[in-house]
Amino acid sequence: MRGPAAHRSFRRPALLFATAFLLSSCGIPSTGVVEAGEGATGIRASRVLYFVRAGTLIAVQRPTSDPIGVDKSVVMLFGGPEARERATGVTTELPPVAAIPMVRTDGARVSVELSRDTRPLTTTAAAQVICTAAAALLLEAPDTDPASTKVTVTAPGAAWRTEGSAERCPAIADIGASQRSPANPEELPSPAPSST
Repeated sequence: MRGPAAHRSFRRPALLFATAFLLSSCGIPSTGVVEAGEGATGIRASRVLYFVRAGTLIAVQRPTSDPIGVDKSVVMLFGGPEARERATGVTTELPPVAAIPMVRTDGARVSVELSRDTRPLTTTAAAQVICTAAAALLLEAPDTDPASTKVTVTAPGAAWRTEGSAERCPAIADIGASQRSPANPEELPSPAPSST
């Protein structure tokens, strides 16, 4: 004598088999591993922006998933320190600008053109732009010699122009090493301020 339990136990495997058969023959081919982008490395890239703390130029790292880009780094610099950076005493000497800075690179040279009405930069503000642009260039092209990196900052029609090199930037030698094994994801070490 067969009861309702025997019918249920027979129906369950048959139902599972039929479902599996229908799903496996739905016409969608199987795909193997899909290669899309680079594999994970476990190290997250960072932008290095130069700000000011207690009158001293400092290098601040900002993690990013975007390509570093000299132009993007300079634009972020002019956006000023983030709230968490300001909470630690980080400031900027950069004046507000009316338009996004135009950045051009040519080998180890970087040209940053600010909007026409930008007032002349203080020595520290100029160092912020020069060091940020140089750091971004060195991150994009790690084989570049920091001593050969030259940055020019101008404003069209203005009677001022400033130039500098990566050699005078605090922690510039640590930029490449920081991408391999950052000790502190927020700030790179800075040497004692020099009188320039």
